[in-house]
Amino acid sequence: MDYIVPLLFLAVANHLIVYGFILIYKSKKVRRVYNLDATQDQLDEELNNSFLTSPLHAVLIGAALFSGALKAVPTTWFNFIYTFVIVFVWTEIWHYFSHRAMHHRSLLFIHRLHHESKITNPISSISFSFLEKFIFSVGIIGLVAAISHFIPISFYGIYAYYLFYFVTNVIGHSNIEIRKPGYAQTWIGRIINTPTYHAMHHARYVKNYGLITSTLDRLFNTMWEDYDKVQSRAASDQPLSKLSERLTPKKNFYEKWGQSKSGGHHSINEN
Repeated sequence: MDYIVPLLFLAVANHLIVYGFILIYKSKKVRRVYNLDATQDQLDEELNNSFLTSPLHAVLIGAALFSGALKAVPTTWFNFIYTFVIVFVWTEIWHYFSHRAMHHRSLLFIHRLHHESKITNPISSISFSFLEKFIFSVGIIGLVAAISHFIPISFYGIYAYYLFYFVTNVIGHSNIEIRKPGYAQTWIGRIINTPTYHAMHHARYVKNYGLITSTLDRLFNTMWEDYDKVQSRAASDQPLSKLSERLTPKKNFYEKWGQSKSGGHHSINEN
């Protein structure tokens, strides 16, 4: 019973964070990734989609706790930290592979609703089909519940991760850039994404499947090659004007015809 109040707050926290971010978003000058606006119809539909799915994390955590599937121990700083890390790492893995699978034509019906938001905004972060959110949530809490039978797991470590996820997911769908130009080329920028990363995924529909990190996208070559250029441009307050816009340099004459700049000749690739 000690967990009921925190779970009730978790059930509404996602909406509260979205609305809070919108207030901040409107009160400050922001640097956009795409200089395009979501329509009012899109915003209304996204909000309608969110009411059933947004509390689902809290419902499933509560169900796992009260059924005994998830065994939570009294929280210490040690188990709080490693629980947070376990949930973070597993969520990155589960999100990447489940997200990528949902882009396969046979599973696209699960994910299609979320991609109706081609230009993202904070409300896009809570707009999913019930089935997609259910699969995502069960995949996370299911493994953590299984681990809890072998390793002491802190409820508040899980709880803290979800609050962190809600905040970062809202920022990730904000269509604004929060870092400096060149961030994506720094060592931390090669691991932790900026909002540009996911804005590109929605605008272009494929690639950039990662949630908070780009590690698996880099490993499996599913990252947009012009991410660093788009990030720097957005961070310089020069947003893209079209969903189809690309910043990857076109092949020069010599690359096109298989010749070196020094004048050395290679066989022409007829493809």
